[in-house]
Amino acid sequence: MKINKVLVLAIFLVSALAITVASQISQVASISIEEKQDCTITYYNQTENVYDYVTRERDAYGNCKYFSNFTLCLNTSGPNTDCSAQQRIYNFSCITGKESYQSYEVTDNLIVLKNRTDCHTNSYLVSVDKGSAIVKKEIDFSSWGACIYNAENNCLIVTCQSIYDGANDGQFHGCKSGTSCQKFIICDDKVQVFYKNSRNDFVAEDPTFHLSKLALKEAGQ
Repeated sequence: MKINKVLVLAIFLVSALAITVASQISQVASISIEEKQDCTITYYNQTENVYDYVTRERDAYGNCKYFSNFTLCLNTSGPNTDCSAQQRIYNFSCITGKESYQSYEVTDNLIVLKNRTDCHTNSYLVSVDKGSAIVKKEIDFSSWGACIYNAENNCLIVTCQSIYDGANDGQFHGCKSGTSCQKFIICDDKVQVFYKNSRNDFVAEDPTFHLSKLALKEAGQ
């Protein structure tokens, strides 16, 4: 089936449709993380083929005919009015011994309204279970860049790349030298924050890091 996307109708930013995807870090018993996302819905027209039965017959003289049914509308009083069933007949060469059979043929096309949802992660909600209480912190990087996370030594590692140094497409591309990045190491008893720009490794203070710093805030602030 041949499909052509012919028209983008509208794009809606669904801020109220913020989808929260929970992602548990199994390696870290007392720490879990959730991804908060903003989603954009794009509506567009898509052309799809319409199939119908086609009858082919061979007469006693070996001549073959091809029948295709369709609906014709004269639209005398508006769209899809004054319609009647019609039939197309074509002659073609047929195979000896085949009296009649049916198959499918594209008889028309139909424009169908479709939609596509694209979601972008804009913050992490980190929960640390301290036994007597669960402490929830949030890293909002919606206007800062892109982040990734992984578990290491029973801690959660969150690494973020600046939007001005390669993450302008919303994707994390690494923290090579010359890239402004920030790293959180979140353990059940402490949180460490490191930075880098011109250097290859992360340090607690990097004088070449000139951007505003991401904060690990209380959830809801």
